[in-house]
Amino acid sequence: MSELVAKYESFVLHNAPQISGLEGGLRSLTYILPGRFKDADMASEAIFATVNLVSLYHDTILAPAALGQQPESTASKFNRYTRFMLRGSTTYKRVSYTLTIVQMFEVLMEMGATKFGGQKGKRRTIMGIEVIKVLCRLALLKLSRNRITMHATVPERDYDPATVEPPEVGAPSATWTGKRTGKEHILVDQITKQEKGGYDHAVQYLLSKALTESARSPMDLLRTISPTRIWAEYMFILRPLVYVLALRKLGPASYKPYLISLTMELLSLATSLDPSTLGFRPNLTLLERDEFKRRFWLLLYYLLRNPFYTRWTRERMNAFVEGAGRRPLISLFAGILRDYQPLWEKWHFYTSGY
Repeated sequence: MSELVAKYESFVLHNAPQISGLEGGLRSLTYILPGRFKDADMASEAIFATVNLVSLYHDTILAPAALGQQPESTASKFNRYTRFMLRGSTTYKRVSYTLTIVQMFEVLMEMGATKFGGQKGKRRTIMGIEVIKVLCRLALLKLSRNRITMHATVPERDYDPATVEPPEVGAPSATWTGKRTGKEHILVDQITKQEKGGYDHAVQYLLSKALTESARSPMDLLRTISPTRIWAEYMFILRPLVYVLALRKLGPASYKPYLISLTMELLSLATSLDPSTLGFRPNLTLLERDEFKRRFWLLLYYLLRNPFYTRWTRERMNAFVEGAGRRPLISLFAGILRDYQPLWEKWHFYTSGY
């Protein structure tokens, strides 16, 4: 089995551009499938989830190769933090990948449960998935020593697969690992190569590392949460599960689950703001600010959740789609919106947002 895996990894390394193109083509296909034939929605979601899972595996093969070939490239703050955490703890890595895979397949599992188990099976599946996600996020919060949970727990693709070349047999490593810290460092020879710009390139590389957050330890990119904010983070993590429990008890027509969820989310976000300026607190790191900005954008999902959606948003969206359909420049967007409209009306995880 290990020999077969090694052969496949070698195949991926030698055909990275073609594989990346195939992944992109299959993803594009999923955008035009919904509504085209019976069970097209489920087929589209199955393709999308499977491609994302395969891409996740391909990243574990291609990302180290890309880093080895371009060690001087600057990773994003998010990738620096997530890679550091994944390397530092096997348990953290397992929980992170479990959460990521569950998120990839949650819509497909909801669709399958509805198809084979009806509404009862759908409710049970949604509840089970939300419980797993909450447990994973609480575990990550504990394992990270009370740092906020990020929107994703595995590194994002920050390299171009078309530039990844097959590794040369016997080629020297472009990095070295410190014995005390375990951190990887770039060899000086790699920075001062003439084909990369020589001395000038080395100066620019050193300037990019000086007096910026790229020079900080990855653990410092997210600070330990204060006792006050830790309860806000618990509230944010538990909010989806509380919302589902309230829906089961009160029904989707009631505004109480909607308002309970919205209140919990707003209270958790309020701790990131400075009351005197209504801006972000000055002690937040740049990575924390990026995460809270994303959380504020997630509030837009409340426009697509019942009962607010059926009583306000849907009527206006239908009017927009009907009017846009007669305008050549935006008719394509209106058509895609029309095809996807039944999906967020029917499936919980299309509008769950977290």
